[in-house]
Amino acid sequence: MVEVKAETMPPNPIPNDRLKKRAAYLECEAMLGKFADRASVLTVPNKWPFEARPSGAVTASQLAVTWARANDPAILQLSDDEAPEIAASTLINRTYGLIAAAFADKIIGRDGERDVTAGMLKLISGRLSELYSGKFDQMIHGQVLPLISIDHLERDGPNPLLYHPATGAINSDFLKLVKQALGRLIDRNRLRDPIDAEAIASLFRELFSNTHLHARTDLSGTLYPRSARGIVFSLRQVDHPREADAAAGVAALRDYFLSMRERAARNRVEFLEVSVFDSGPGLAGRANRAPIPDEMPIKEEYSLVRQCFLKNHTTENDPAHGLGLPRVMLALKSCGGFMRLRTGRLSLYKAFAPGIENPEFSEEDLDFLDLLYGEQISFHPQVAGATFSILIPLGLGS
Repeated sequence: MVEVKAETMPPNPIPNDRLKKRAAYLECEAMLGKFADRASVLTVPNKWPFEARPSGAVTASQLAVTWARANDPAILQLSDDEAPEIAASTLINRTYGLIAAAFADKIIGRDGERDVTAGMLKLISGRLSELYSGKFDQMIHGQVLPLISIDHLERDGPNPLLYHPATGAINSDFLKLVKQALGRLIDRNRLRDPIDAEAIASLFRELFSNTHLHARTDLSGTLYPRSARGIVFSLRQVDHPREADAAAGVAALRDYFLSMRERAARNRVEFLEVSVFDSGPGLAGRANRAPIPDEMPIKEEYSLVRQCFLKNHTTENDPAHGLGLPRVMLALKSCGGFMRLRTGRLSLYKAFAPGIENPEFSEEDLDFLDLLYGEQISFHPQVAGATFSILIPLGLGS
């Protein structure tokens, strides 16, 4: 018998975690669970229908950030689900694709061997120029309007739509920006009720201000080598007979869509989605001022997250910073909205019925439910950063 020496044996290949085109929330959660256990090469679809589902764009972006933080080096392999000549540009034009490519240390071609990092960086640079141009026709993709800052790729400063180009302070006129976004996404003639742009701008500002404070550094104050944050505006249309399709298998979201039936003036209901994401240490880590240990009970982590919403002040002197997440919840309650929050080991949601008269904020508004298990707050795979996805019904009719 010939003895084969250990050093001559081929190394075990790194598994390729490949998300299929039909993948949605549950498939993403299953994939996130794998990242903590072993290294992997990631492949996401170049054209992923999940992006057209509520919170799909930021969910997929958070998955990419979590994967990149778990791998050193983080290697992204391009998918072969589109023609070779358009595959790369198709991927970069989508929010999740841009984030995945920007956070990768190396990008290889669909053959699994060819290094295409340099070419992809050129495409990323071109896409960022479009997103930072302020020209919505260049920025918008389908019915998704991304406003993103990717810190480690910004040679000329942060996104001027979000920040003042000279001072770096948060944009002081969110109302103007929201009105422009709404005008680009929504045909007002098909809505029966007026849109409260000021309330939406306030919501937008509070969430982004919170994100701005915590996205770029870890809990020791050290800058992340790669960091990003942003807001994604989307218009979601839901036909009553197809709520299950729109909910992508999430019962809580399906039930929320069904609750609109009695108030809707027609079979189709339109929702404005405002989703905010960051690549920071997560809400519980911020509140704890230290990483969350694996042995911490999930109810304790939930309490830390809930505590973030109870703080109605900021330690910052800059008036651009938000005054607290309670304002977000009051705005959500006022419009009958739905929030999904994914941070740490938690996947939470809160839904409010439309038409509440004279709404006021109360601590009961912070009794979040588990997105998959309802009142039973349960462990979910660990994620990087935090994503808030808010759905606001439009034009329900009186």
